[in-house]
Amino acid sequence: MTQALILAGGRGERLRPITDYVPKPLVPLDNIPLLEWQLRYLQQFDIYDVVICAGYKTELIQNFLNRGRYSQVNISVESEPLGTGGAIKNAANYIHDEFYVLNGDIITDIDINLIKHNHVASVPLRTQFGTLNIKGDSIV
Repeated sequence: MTQALILAGGRGERLRPITDYVPKPLVPLDNIPLLEWQLRYLQQFDIYDVVICAGYKTELIQNFLNRGRYSQVNISVESEPLGTGGAIKNAANYIHDEFYVLNGDIITDIDINLIKHNHVASVPLRTQFGTLNIKGDSIV
C-alpha cells in the first residue's frame, strides 16, 4: 500500500485575512476545502493511507476530517514550524511504506503513477557512503 503525506503546517500568510480564521488546507475552492480536493485526488489512485503534517489551527483540520469520511487520516502535529524535511521526519512514526509528499495548497490532475515510475527510477541513493571529511588535500 502506498501512502501520502500532505504538508499543511504553514500559516498561509499570503492568504490573510482568510487564514486568520482557517488554515490554508481548509480554504475553499468552489466551496470545497483544498484538503478535500487533495484527498479526492489521492483516492483516484487508491491512496487512502494519508498523513497530514499540520501545525497551524490543527484542531480545525481534525474537526474537518472527523466530520467527513476521512476519520482514518492521521495528523502529525508540529508544535513549531519544521520545514519540509522536519515535517516528514516528525511524521516518521506514521510512515510504513513508499509515500508521496504533497504541498497542502496544491491542486493537480497529474497521473501520480507516472510520477512514481519516473521519479523513483531517476533519483539514485545519494547517502550510501555517508559524509567525507577533507582537511586541505587529505581525507580525514
